[in-house]
Amino acid sequence: MKKLIGYLAVLTILTSCTSQKMLSIYQTSGVEIAQNSSGADILNKYNTSRPITALHSSLSLCIAQELDNGPVVLASENYSGSLWWPYYNVPSQQAITVSGGDTIKLVEGNHVVANAVTDYLYHTKYFISYILTATRHQNNIHYLFSNIKQAHQYTGSVVNDGFENVKTLESVHPNLVIDALNKEADKIQECLLR
Repeated sequence: MKKLIGYLAVLTILTSCTSQKMLSIYQTSGVEIAQNSSGADILNKYNTSRPITALHSSLSLCIAQELDNGPVVLASENYSGSLWWPYYNVPSQQAITVSGGDTIKLVEGNHVVANAVTDYLYHTKYFISYILTATRHQNNIHYLFSNIKQAHQYTGSVVNDGFENVKTLESVHPNLVIDALNKEADKIQECLLR
């Protein structure tokens, strides 16, 4: 009986450490889920449209002004200390600079394709890189976000692996990624109406 209780305790601890899928992301309008090479569910694409009646600025101009594709520095840091003494941050040589580049990749007719990076905060800073294809229609702008990847700015004592696909796990915050992408579309919309 003691072995069974011990086994159940270990099983409970192990299952509580694993992150569960964020079920709400599967019902989020415009989200397309795919599987990576390991079979894990990832955010593949995100589509959204915003109504527009009058354009005061061009779509490509607003994308160039409002989106950023600058270089991003990702790092890991070493900590020393214990539960009873303060942590001391010891700088590490584990830094990765992910080069940016031109934001606008292509302008063709009513379509603009751009590379960009944005971020959000959840205890620490996370960066999101993506490709945006924006299409101007008569009454709306359609935004297609693809190649969506995420990276922690600082990973503590763990090596920073850089940008990776966004899994649908709660611990990866796919809902905050979608919120950040919506804010990018909102910035472009505001520019178009100025």
